[in-house]
Amino acid sequence: MRGALSWLLAVCALSFVAWAVPVRDRCWDEGAPSSTQVSVSRVENGCVLHVKSGDVVIDAAACAKLRCDPGLASTLSRARVGVILALFVLYAIGHLALALRWRILLELADIDLPLTEVWRIAIEAQAGGVLLPGGIGGDALRIAWVTAKPKRGGGRASVAIVAASVLLDRVVGLTLIATVAVALGSAFGGIGGGPLVWALTALPLAVVAGLIVIRSPFVERMTWLSRGRFRRALAPVLAYVRDPRAPRAIALAGAFSIVVAGAQFVIIRGLLFALGAAPTGEKWVYVGTAMAFIVGAIPALPGGWGTSDAAYVFFFSRAGLAPAIALAVCLLYRLFWYVVAVVGALLYAARPQSVSEESVALEPPGEP
Repeated sequence: MRGALSWLLAVCALSFVAWAVPVRDRCWDEGAPSSTQVSVSRVENGCVLHVKSGDVVIDAAACAKLRCDPGLASTLSRARVGVILALFVLYAIGHLALALRWRILLELADIDLPLTEVWRIAIEAQAGGVLLPGGIGGDALRIAWVTAKPKRGGGRASVAIVAASVLLDRVVGLTLIATVAVALGSAFGGIGGGPLVWALTALPLAVVAGLIVIRSPFVERMTWLSRGRFRRALAPVLAYVRDPRAPRAIALAGAFSIVVAGAQFVIIRGLLFALGAAPTGEKWVYVGTAMAFIVGAIPALPGGWGTSDAAYVFFFSRAGLAPAIALAVCLLYRLFWYVVAVVGALLYAARPQSVSEESVALEPPGEP
């Protein structure tokens, strides 16, 4: 049932995007009724109107009098390739900061891996995340591969504690995304006090409060959490979060997460610049981006297709951006993701030996 609901959500989101985003420009004569809106293709000396009775060619002068909403094809054709390439370099640098963040949280679990290995595991898992639902599939691969690595002092880390590091990594990332989005939205005219804004503001507060509660003596006295059927999954997780080094590690991971979040927002805003778009409501660019990242983690279609696209189209419309521009930004950002995923797949294929099924078999720690 849960799987069916996830697919239904993704199909609804994709249907909304297909309805809202035209492939060709949609144009109309401002002096005519709105029902005269038609799809238009640009040609060298004018336009082609794709009307029901057949294609009609008009000259450049008549074409210039039309008012148009841009289509996806014309939006992408105007993109500045040099700017996009520079933004991809920034995306790659942001991935290095993301690997540093996770490495800090792995060290808290006494898993001492070189930064290059953490980065490699992360982008190899990203390749899997392209084929698996949402961001959860890639996280499962990260857990599997790290549990196959030796732990500091010998032995291997339990699946539960590695899952805790991955979950904490994702929570810290999304928390700082929400925090930076609220800060940027406030800097560009304020973001009001609606339910969405309150939710984004409450997310970091809830995470901090949750960590304080877990580390409190009250919860520590709840011995039933680490007994019976809960013991195998919860005992190592609670020990991980209650480690005396945890506050410093989480704070340092948060600092790197600010770098990651900042890079992601610069990339999205840079993609709008590369497409020649000028938002009228700048704050909604950042709030919408944060929501797209958050809903993209919902395990619906592989790679988060549908949910992220719909979030960009919906929230960027509040920034005064055409649906085609919003979808173009989403697709270009996803292209960056896929390019890095291809690198990850090639690195995985180049490994001298694959991890055996026995070494990566997941214990039942509960859902990460």
